Amino acid sequence: MSTKFFFILKGDIIENGDSSLQVVSLRNPATKSESKYLLQKDAGDAARGTSVYEVNCFNEPHRSWFINETVCSNGKIFLPTPIDPLFLLLPYLEQHCTERAVPLEQVLIDDEFPRVAELAEALKPSRISLLADEKRAGNIVAYRYNESKALSWLVSKCHRLSVVVSTQDGSAARSKNFIKEEKENEVDGDETAALQTAFGLVSDYLSLEMGKKLANSLGFPEDDNVSKKRKSIADLESVQVKRIKKEEIHETTPIKLQAPEKKVSAKAKALAKAASGSKSISSFFKK
Repeated sequence: MSTKFFFILKGDIIENGDSSLQVVSLRNPATKSESKYLLQKDAGDAARGTSVYEVNCFNEPHRSWFINETVCSNGKIFLPTPIDPLFLLLPYLEQHCTERAVPLEQVLIDDEFPRVAELAEALKPSRISLLADEKRAGNIVAYRYNESKALSWLVSKCHRLSVVVSTQDGSAARSKNFIKEEKENEVDGDETAALQTAFGLVSDYLSLEMGKKLANSLGFPEDDNVSKKRKSIADLESVQVKRIKKEEIHETTPIKLQAPEKKVSAKAKALAKAASGSKSISSFFKK
């Protein structure tokens, strides 16, 4: 019996009959661990190339789906959302192209995730140039990572995203029904909050070190550096393991509470006093 999965797809993803959809495992650019992505390849339009979607999973226990006349016991919901493939390319450029220019097919090499090579179909030279300097020698095109270009691209993306965030309802966004007599410093505070929200969204696709550099490029003060709040998965797991171990070996000394003093009634006191001078009944049967 084949395993079924429930996907919620946008119309334009499935309406094109010439496109093929494939779920692949690639390296997460922030955590470096495995994540699932959906590749949409358009066989009818080679110029369109490949579109990349991040597969998000929503899961609750004790959930199933009724599909036609069958029951799908796997109640997970998979939501593919578009992702800029430059985020996936960035760690490989940092790894292979910092010291010299390297052709793209030699950049997208990962023994653990071999299908990363398919990202080449989703990356146009004009977009790769946002992160790297292009070098040509005959028919060979190579790229050398340029950190200044990468940070400029990320800063621009944060500012564009903050404009969208500021139009939405929420604690980090400006109210649509704001009063025109607002003080300028309050407006500036809303814009800063929107930019910080945008930075938080973008930094979810960056390494911790790159997130810090982006925060500095955006002009966030050191104390307000949002990247400080982001810890790697390994750090979080380490903290969790230490906490569990402490609980298991009981390093903390338990507090002993003094038992509450029992109140004795006058009748009980009188009975105790009367019985203090009497002998036990068993003493009459002793030899």
